[in-house]
Amino acid sequence: MKSDVIVIGSGMAGLIAAAAAAQRGKKTTLLSKGAGTLVIGGGIVDILGYTEAGKAILSPGAAVEQAQEAHPYAKLGLENVKQAAKFLQEICEQEGYAYVGDLEHNQWVPTAAGTLKPTCLVPRTMDASRLCEAEEIVVVGLKGLKDYPTELISKGLERLFGANAKVTQVEIALSVEDGRDVTALDMARWLDSKAGLEECAVKLRQVVKSGATLIMPPVLGTKPSYYAFETLQEATGCHIIETSSMPPAVTGLRLRKALLAYAKRQGVTIVDNAEAVRADVKNGRCTAIYTQGFGREHCYEAAQVIVATGGLYGGGLVAEPNVVQERIFGLPVGAPEQSEFWGIQELFSPGGQPFAKFGVAVDDTLRPVDAAGTVLLENVRFAGRNLAGYDFSYEKSGNGVALASGYCAGMTV
Repeated sequence: MKSDVIVIGSGMAGLIAAAAAAQRGKKTTLLSKGAGTLVIGGGIVDILGYTEAGKAILSPGAAVEQAQEAHPYAKLGLENVKQAAKFLQEICEQEGYAYVGDLEHNQWVPTAAGTLKPTCLVPRTMDASRLCEAEEIVVVGLKGLKDYPTELISKGLERLFGANAKVTQVEIALSVEDGRDVTALDMARWLDSKAGLEECAVKLRQVVKSGATLIMPPVLGTKPSYYAFETLQEATGCHIIETSSMPPAVTGLRLRKALLAYAKRQGVTIVDNAEAVRADVKNGRCTAIYTQGFGREHCYEAAQVIVATGGLYGGGLVAEPNVVQERIFGLPVGAPEQSEFWGIQELFSPGGQPFAKFGVAVDDTLRPVDAAGTVLLENVRFAGRNLAGYDFSYEKSGNGVALASGYCAGMTV
């Protein structure tokens, strides 16, 4: 199968890269091994949340301009990051699942641990900008829902907002609860139905008063739509805010569905269950990608290749005793030869862990380079968590780097 562009990976970076390339008229094929990390993540876009010193960042745009030389943002530049954010918001708007926020100010969203985390772009269901003005905050628990400690959340919000607001907690039982622990995804699927949504509205009206701000788990449907959100707000007369949650994250699933739908409408060919296992390289150019799926090997050819396979967590980088390398092309990732230097004994050490910054070194167009800066593959670009120079977990930049690098890769090929 021949294309103009092959994109490997279907997380944020891969989907954005494929959409950007296809929008430019490129015949694009996306090879997907699985659901990507969007379902693991919370569906929010962290551009930059914390400095290396652990200080919260108020303006992610200003922080991007000050990124260290090795950081992907330093290679991409602020204007490209802004254009990538605009591209994502335009896609979500078209799909009926608008995102709010900008690079001027970080937002603070409530978490399932009762804390607030800084982020940049969020779906409307997670817009917590009115939380500071709330006079009554009600944490809503769902009976049987695991990994959602309402008491912990309410105590955390009491510490943060108790001086100006009354913070309480309630619990409602929905019909999806059948004596076993259920997930947020189970609840969200129930609220996709008319019966589930009506039941939830009735149960909420029994325990909350109009005008309150309701803090709820992310269960307001699995579709990239605000129908359930708006229906429950109208039925209760309350303002609703979904928290972030433990994976699998329903908000991440919604964003993935929106991006997939857009990519398909742009003409992207999506090949599922296609794990890229090797490549043909001749004279510094990739000529073919081979995938393994359904017990057979398949060959895909393209003029340009974008690799968005993830980092150590996603399988894009492979660690073996005393060596870490990129999985498909066997590229080095700058890890010390002795594995004892890959990490620091203190898990949450200031500045993060060395292994978290392992990745492929690239030039300003995201092509892989060696230690001397020589381009290794002329027609291959890397995007997302397989890039070197940043600790997405520590600095809260994962989806931001994935978005910006995926967009730039798709606009460059």
